[in-house]
Amino acid sequence: MPDNILFYFVFLSQILLISYYYPKQLLGRIKYVLETYPQSKYPKLYPKSSEYYKIRVRDYRIINHIILVIGFILIFAVGRWDYSSSGEIDQLLPFVYWVVQVFPLVFMEFSGFAYFRLMRKADVRTTRQASLHPRRLFDFISPTLVGVAILMNIVCIIVFFYLDKFQFYWGSETFIIAITLVASNAFYAGIILWNLRRKKIDPHQANKDRTRQIGVIIKSLVFMSIGGGLFIMISKGINEFTWDYLEASLMSVYLQFIIFIGIGTLLRKLRLENINFDVYKEDASIVK
Repeated sequence: MPDNILFYFVFLSQILLISYYYPKQLLGRIKYVLETYPQSKYPKLYPKSSEYYKIRVRDYRIINHIILVIGFILIFAVGRWDYSSSGEIDQLLPFVYWVVQVFPLVFMEFSGFAYFRLMRKADVRTTRQASLHPRRLFDFISPTLVGVAILMNIVCIIVFFYLDKFQFYWGSETFIIAITLVASNAFYAGIILWNLRRKKIDPHQANKDRTRQIGVIIKSLVFMSIGGGLFIMISKGINEFTWDYLEASLMSVYLQFIIFIGIGTLLRKLRLENINFDVYKEDASIVK
């Protein structure tokens, strides 16, 4: 179907961005750390042997290669179906594949908690240094940007309320969207609060590195909030103008946006050369 041509370019971008480009970037960072900061000189960085982490890196690479191949098979299969069909591509297709794509990232994230738990267990220091300055939200992000996020979500609800002829009752589209936005932003707020209030996950991490990391996470979540409201409004507009053939492409673009703002921002802003690895040396006694 000619109307679906845009989808193939967008979906191909999703396949390559999430299952090739970012995994390659992550693997490159891990390889750089393993080679530049070996276990012999930076023992606190390795609660297990470095060989163990090399095996995990290999597994991560293999899984992403498999998912990449699945993506190419999927886009070929959809093309074959589309050639003999007049239907539209379901927007659930890029979402379901996206869930498969992010599985290695989610698994790596949970593995990270186990990694830092072993690191804390191995930390035998009796005295530790902590920052006495309380962390506040607006130390990391401007009030203006937070205001934009709040306004975007309010505008989104108002747009739905207007287009649905001012209907707001249990089960109405406006009510469902409002609940969805409140729930998603409450989730973002919970993550932000957890990062502001929690103790160090990495007991050796330098305070400057931790502050920079928290700032990147907060800004990423605020931009996700803004992007979520904008995505929902555009989706509503597509439905109003009966451009349903664009729904799958829009969904794919939004899912790529989430990854770009999430893991992409972390990779861009938390550069390895700016991280203090001296704290992981055997003679590192104080986190500065």
